[in-house]
Amino acid sequence: MTRISSIFLLFLALVSCSGTKAFVVTPEPTLEQQTAISKDICMQKYLWVFPGKRPCVYFKAERDNGTGAVTYFLLYEIGTFDVDIPIGVSLKLGDTWYNLKKTNTDYSDTIVVTSALTQEILPKIGENQSITISYTNRKETINYQLSSSQTAAFQTNLSKLIRVIESEPKLNINKR
Repeated sequence: MTRISSIFLLFLALVSCSGTKAFVVTPEPTLEQQTAISKDICMQKYLWVFPGKRPCVYFKAERDNGTGAVTYFLLYEIGTFDVDIPIGVSLKLGDTWYNLKKTNTDYSDTIVVTSALTQEILPKIGENQSITISYTNRKETINYQLSSSQTAAFQTNLSKLIRVIESEPKLNINKR
């Protein structure tokens, strides 16, 4: 293998943003729930071709062990420390905008804005070929129109996450 191809492969490995915990259900018996996350999709590109680092979006599912109810979330991970307060995330599915209810903002090495997905929105994500993700902070709004391959991956990630979390058996928790 030539030195250039080795460097190119290393570059591809470094700019990839897919996590290793994707589609793994994590039992959380103390919280009496199960959680799973999807692969992430990074919206910026290097050299207009290669996947970038952030911002990235991914889905999270939480299933209540008592009721069996599943709640779905869209997580928007910001790449740099944003000094302006995050206001929220919206989805444009086809010609309609949906303002998502922000449920959490995690301030760690990056900022992750968690927004709830309603049962009304879930099927519409799979039905639309045109998806735009909008992030707003106090200073500005940034819109990302997903490419056709990103849209397909976004839809596949959600449908796979739904299948994974709903096929998982209920936790057997001994409460002594």
